[in-house]
Amino acid sequence: MAIKKRMLGLIGFVGAGALALGLAGCAGGDTDSGSDGDTGGEGDLVTVGFVAVGPEGGWRNANEQAIKDAFTQEAGFDLKYAPAASPTDQKSQIDAFATFVNDEVDVILLTATEASGWDDSLELAQEAEIPVILLDRGVDSSDDLYVTRIAPDNVNVAGAVGDWAVETFPEGANYFTLEGVPGLSVVNERNEGFEAAIAGADGWNKIGAQTANWTADEGKSVIETVLKENPDLQFVFAQNDEMGIGAAAAVTAAGLVPGTDVKIATIDGTTPALEALAAGDLSFVAQYNPFFGDLAVDAVNAALAGEEVEKNIIVPGENFDSPEAGQAAIDDGKGF
Repeated sequence: MAIKKRMLGLIGFVGAGALALGLAGCAGGDTDSGSDGDTGGEGDLVTVGFVAVGPEGGWRNANEQAIKDAFTQEAGFDLKYAPAASPTDQKSQIDAFATFVNDEVDVILLTATEASGWDDSLELAQEAEIPVILLDRGVDSSDDLYVTRIAPDNVNVAGAVGDWAVETFPEGANYFTLEGVPGLSVVNERNEGFEAAIAGADGWNKIGAQTANWTADEGKSVIETVLKENPDLQFVFAQNDEMGIGAAAAVTAAGLVPGTDVKIATIDGTTPALEALAAGDLSFVAQYNPFFGDLAVDAVNAALAGEEVEKNIIVPGENFDSPEAGQAAIDDGKGF
């Protein structure tokens, strides 16, 4: 494989035209450039392969759109978008990753469906001198194999939920955790942050934890069962908004009042969650900011220029803890 050009502004980047054909049978055959604009030909553009998750919910949709909006042809990029065949299909991601390497893209953006199983792919990219930047989710691989991970800090975001819960329940509470897809770094990190925050507090009784796969329907189903077996449930920590909204529906269906009989805290900050907070159905929403396309562009530019990049780039966010805060966030356009 030819040695890659690593400085922005150089023309003649290889593989830009070939990748569109190479991905025709990959990840469902779905590829997408960031823009339809013309800047003088794809040969002048930095070719970026985006190994994505694809449709998974409000947060994922907002995040991937933010990446597409940042890596436009007007900005000097030819973005090749390869979503997974499903949000849990790692094989389609590994195939897309290999195609990007074989077609000699200039950089790869990766949002992994699973944390493990990426060593071979990352080593292949390193041998080809293609820098890899992780978006949102981490991987269980040596950080020598990728440039950086750009994401909100899951541990701190979930820790904020735990801090609020301890203040809200000074004598402790019976609680249940609705978890995301098993095996993801985000699930482990959000558990870690929340559990660390309540660890020193008295009276906290964990009824249990169960995946609801990020969905409202499964969140509702799980909490319906939990309430039948544990009518003394006081608090639900939902690792994303959709599951929390489902939990609120389950509380209502049980003849209880969400926000009063059972408080529910969520992570993400989608518009539906902020609306539920404003209505009193949710009690706390921690923002997991999806809008970091500009940070990804900066990291790509630095990596291609041979500059040092921090191994972890933290995306800042906010917390919303009342109906008034939820409505203000909606009015300020902070939802998505």
